[in-house]
Amino acid sequence: MTSATFSPSLGELSTNWLRLFTDTCEMLSATTQVVKVRTARMAMAGPLPNERDRVEFSLMSREKSEAASESIQAMGSGLVSLGMTLAMDTSKHIWAASEAASALASSRSATQWIECQAALLKIAAASPADPLQLASSTARVVRESLAPIHERATANAKR
Repeated sequence: MTSATFSPSLGELSTNWLRLFTDTCEMLSATTQVVKVRTARMAMAGPLPNERDRVEFSLMSREKSEAASESIQAMGSGLVSLGMTLAMDTSKHIWAASEAASALASSRSATQWIECQAALLKIAAASPADPLQLASSTARVVRESLAPIHERATANAKR
């Protein structure tokens, strides 16, 4: 979505960041529990773990690799999408500014010149990217990037 079509309220922005904070705290709490249990299991298994322990340890490794890979993919996808939105907004802003500058340069009367100058100043003062949208989108990208790790950590804490 572009800044022209979407501008979150401060409440929505706060909610997005609060969700990110809550998810991160939940993930860190679950991770702490899982590390504690698995470290104890590794210590009890010793240098020669049985078949059940080897399967569990292998699963742990695979889960971490999959979660990290999914997280990196989500982050890349989110950042590309965010970058494209910013690039589109910026190019629209540049185009509008160049049109307004051309109109100003081709003014035929003082009244028209003043109107075109006001339009150009208004465009120049406008930000191509809405800071609230950027902050909200950033929270969404970070949350989506952490989702695979969050899912695995909380699922492991439950089993």
